[in-house]
Amino acid sequence: MLDVLRGFALCGVLIGNLYWLYSGRAFGRQPEPHALDVAVHWFVIVLVQSKAQTLLTFLFGLGFAVQLLRAHDRGEPVTGLYVRRLAALLVIGALHVFLLWWGDVTWTYAVAGFGLLLFRRASNRVRVASAVILMFVPQLLWRIPSISLPLITAFVGRSEMQHHVDQFLAAMHGPSYTAMMWAHLRFALAFEAPIYGWYYPWLVGRFLLGYVAGTQRWFDNDGAGHLALFRKLLGYGLIAGAAATTTMVIDVFVLDHYEVMLPAQLALVAVHELGYLGLAAAYMASVVLLIQRPRWRRVLQIIAPAGRMPLTTYIAQSVICTFLFYGWGLGWSGHVGAAGCLALAVAIFALEVAACHLWLRRFRFGPLEWIWRTMVYLRPQPMRHATPEPATTTVTT
Repeated sequence: MLDVLRGFALCGVLIGNLYWLYSGRAFGRQPEPHALDVAVHWFVIVLVQSKAQTLLTFLFGLGFAVQLLRAHDRGEPVTGLYVRRLAALLVIGALHVFLLWWGDVTWTYAVAGFGLLLFRRASNRVRVASAVILMFVPQLLWRIPSISLPLITAFVGRSEMQHHVDQFLAAMHGPSYTAMMWAHLRFALAFEAPIYGWYYPWLVGRFLLGYVAGTQRWFDNDGAGHLALFRKLLGYGLIAGAAATTTMVIDVFVLDHYEVMLPAQLALVAVHELGYLGLAAAYMASVVLLIQRPRWRRVLQIIAPAGRMPLTTYIAQSVICTFLFYGWGLGWSGHVGAAGCLALAVAIFALEVAACHLWLRRFRFGPLEWIWRTMVYLRPQPMRHATPEPATTTVTT
């Protein structure tokens, strides 16, 4: 179940990242859209953008809870192991930023993951209340210019930020891989400056929701013991998603033409956040309910290997997409429409799923998962599946 959910989330993350960031669309680089491109644009906005990331952050918090429960069952301390896991992930994420792509999330997840240690001994009621506060309050406060502007400009001024963007785009479209590496590092740090005040608390809040689900063992036996709960999540999640989508359409087609007062802007932010949470919960509940059916279970299990080696799957996406879109590779940035981006994302993920199937036939972990585990335990981990010893026959005379 968890492998399928991670695979599902990673597919959505690939679609969103390829559509907005790898392709250069977020920086104003895109070909003239056709009717199909417009339809795909709204598909990504309504059904994918931020929903896949929400599900991925939930699963990260869930993973922490699973580690804690397993350590408790074995009578082992968890804090030291967890800190080493986060430290190793931070190193891997930082290298990913420098060597491949500025938009990496693993290093920010590692930093925010330390925040979960504050809630180890808290009750689930405190965790849920803290999650709500951390997801909504800092984000809303950050939308108030008198609060956020001094904190943002203390690190990066507006003109300086535009300079970083221009430098990054020049390196992205240039042929030099070395120039691109340094541009990625500078731009990643500059990108964090306008959002750090709400982004990290927001991540911890989402992690906490997964933490609570893990302590409640929602996914034991593939969720079969909590089907009534998942049915409720599906219904409420669809309602929240529909409400957020309606307000987003009103915002784009109506409110965009008028000056919206700050209280209305804050209300829209809150509704959109509820929509992200709602649709992510609906997706999760749908997978849980479908996997109880044997036919659907066989279908969904196809993507499980990609979720079993998520770090390798995620970073492999950067390798492929930067080669396709950056100047040191094929340089497709600005030349692929929305429909083409969606088709590319689906094709890349299908290729990854096939590669993961082949890899896991022989090995226990993905290659980056093996590196991560080796860094954590400070010794090489067994990589291949154990080979059963041949049966012996005793001959008596």
